[in-house]
Amino acid sequence: MNSNLNNHIPKSSFYSIRAFAFAMIIAFLSAFNVQAQQVKGAVDTTSIRIGEQITYEFQVEADSTDLVMFPEGQTFQPLEMIEAYQVDTSYAGAKMNLIKRYGLTQFDSGSYTIPRQVVSINQQPFYTDSVAIEVNNVVVDTTKQGLYDIKDIVAVERATSKFWEYLLYFLLLAAIIGGFLFFIIRRSRKKAAAEQKLPPFEQALFSLKQLDEEYKEPARGIDERDMTKAYYSKLTDIVRRYLDEEVYDRSMESTSSELIERLMLEKQEGKIDLSKETILKLDQILKRADLTKFARTSPGTGQAEADRLVAEEIVKETKEAIPPPTEEELMRDAAYREALAKRRKRKLILTSVLGVFGILVIATGILIATKGFDFVKDNFIGHPSKDLLESDWVRSEYGYPPVIISTPRILERDEIALPDSLKQQMDMSTFTYGSLIDDFYVVVNNTRFGGKNEANLEASAQGFISTIEANGAKNLIVKTEKYTTPEGTEGLRVYGTGDFPETLNKDEFSKGAYEMLLFTAPGVLQQILVAHREDDTYAKEMSARIINSVELQKSVPTDVK
Repeated sequence: MNSNLNNHIPKSSFYSIRAFAFAMIIAFLSAFNVQAQQVKGAVDTTSIRIGEQITYEFQVEADSTDLVMFPEGQTFQPLEMIEAYQVDTSYAGAKMNLIKRYGLTQFDSGSYTIPRQVVSINQQPFYTDSVAIEVNNVVVDTTKQGLYDIKDIVAVERATSKFWEYLLYFLLLAAIIGGFLFFIIRRSRKKAAAEQKLPPFEQALFSLKQLDEEYKEPARGIDERDMTKAYYSKLTDIVRRYLDEEVYDRSMESTSSELIERLMLEKQEGKIDLSKETILKLDQILKRADLTKFARTSPGTGQAEADRLVAEEIVKETKEAIPPPTEEELMRDAAYREALAKRRKRKLILTSVLGVFGILVIATGILIATKGFDFVKDNFIGHPSKDLLESDWVRSEYGYPPVIISTPRILERDEIALPDSLKQQMDMSTFTYGSLIDDFYVVVNNTRFGGKNEANLEASAQGFISTIEANGAKNLIVKTEKYTTPEGTEGLRVYGTGDFPETLNKDEFSKGAYEMLLFTAPGVLQQILVAHREDDTYAKEMSARIINSVELQKSVPTDVK
């Protein structure tokens, strides 16, 4: 099914609808005798004030079987037509006298000329004379004009729009995504900064200096043994961490005896040139630290400061005992760091993409759970009927007598080539949007014919159903009822459902719905048709809105005889 409602398919397949309208009208036509007698045009005044009304009057004397057509629309410019009155008709034997009046006005002062007007009798034009009109300013005497205080501001309810609801959703979602990205980027930067710390030797010396500053003055209220325990714990951790990074990578998790044994083994294998005396000094510090931490013993006065100096000597001697890295090791380390940076960047991108995708999935799931799948699909993916429904609608007049109707798009006039035998007997105006087998279809047909006959609406409805079936629809369910417009014009409503052919493949069908209003008056037949797919909720709402907007004159002008 074609979802692009703005692309009209070829309309040859449903010309039969209009052909049916011709056939329906032929039954009411009779022979015509063209013989125009007299056409006059005059105004009731040639001088007005701004905003006052001029009545322009046509008087036509013609044969009772003549087809008479008066001007339509704004043909009186530069004056503006504000109202077209009904035609007054009187008969004298085989002759008839028609009087047609128009209300005109102008809101700017000056001298104007109403141009020549044309009245068509059996499609033969008859012209009136142009008329000069003077529009004068309105003189206001401000000394006698009553003055009133400025009225207070009246509070009104602000119109709501779904746009703000959608904007709130997007802003909330953007805030969540922004917060997530901020969190992972900040965490990644912290990790990168942590990896760019000082080299192990410089870091060990720096940590020892920080230890001195931290325990320079004992804190009040803290037990001396607890303070000594914390001091030795940090002191040994500094030395262990340095050895873990430079000598033995399990120094932090090894016991004191295991660490000493490992250092002895490294010395014997020639991996480090560390003296046995230095290793024994470290062993003594580790044992005193263990006693302080686990046996709750307290070293002698000044022992902690002495162990602090020995720890710094051990770090410096270990630095000198470690052989310098080869050029190959340096290059390998640089390559490792570069690869680590790239891996970290890829991980950041992947985490961001997956996180944002996860947030979108969760947000979509919440919307579907609260609003429904159709709401999400129609509002975020799009729906052609919804776009039409929420667009700026147009209220226009179509044909004459006018059918006033509101539609999402302006209906386009379809020129219909009438047979020569009908050109002198009838006038048809057809306006359409879409097509019968499209998602949405609107037709306004206005037909005028001679005489006082009125169309048989029941027969017109049956002909309409036959035309729908001839265009490929099947299994039509037809319902009819009387219908009255809000202004009181009575007509016939025809509605129902059926299987409509698809646009791309006419062998496939989908459920469709239609509704048609038919009105008749002497010499006039008016039809309004709306058809759409039955499962399209937005199209249903549009159809109801269009049908409810139909407005006709209570008494249709009988200007065609």
